Amino acid sequence: MQLVLEAIEKMSPEQRQGALEVLDLLSRPLTMFEIDAAMIGRGITRSQRRIVSRAVAKLHIIALAGPEKAE
Repeated sequence: MQLVLEAIEKMSPEQRQGALEVLDLLSRPLTMFEIDAAMIGRGITRSQRRIVSRAVAKLHIIALAGPEKAE
């Protein structure tokens, strides 16, 4: 954590603003559409995805990860 604080202290105000904008983009919660898209092709029906997407969207999750597809 100390390295992060040191790096932030060395940034100009413009660099800090840019870093905050990027962080906001990366850490925003996923939309219902993005959650639904992550489940496509995983054996979940459209109606099930809709239910799960609505429930998961309320949790403000910023990333979804799961098992890779068997090839």
